[in-house]
Amino acid sequence: GAYRKLRSLKGREIVGDLYDLERGVRALSVLETTADMVFEKSKVVRGHFMFAQAESLALAVIDAEAALTGVANIKYKQPVRVGQRLFAQAEVTRRRQNKYFVAVRTYESNQEVFRAKFIMVSLDEERGTTEP
Repeated sequence: GAYRKLRSLKGREIVGDLYDLERGVRALSVLETTADMVFEKSKVVRGHFMFAQAESLALAVIDAEAALTGVANIKYKQPVRVGQRLFAQAEVTRRRQNKYFVAVRTYESNQEVFRAKFIMVSLDEERGTTEP
């Protein structure tokens, strides 16, 4: 799909680089892990960076001006080390009124390292924007 300006996020709020976006359908981002993302002793990437990549991708993929995370179900599957490149794929699996169900899977090479299921809530409908 053609790249369009993100609505619910500004560029600096995206964790990772957005490579593909088909709004309301799917999106892809890549995150280069760096030394400032890891625990000092183990050199393992802190989980909140993977979560932030997934959550910001889920926000980017839904078709909403403003939205927030309602529910997140997450699973860390493999440790990620500094220097590894994370590919996150988001897919909108269902939409019900102002709720979007988004599945995100994150891979390093071909190994799934993280997965998340989100229910994103669009605030657009709650603003009382009724047309005359």
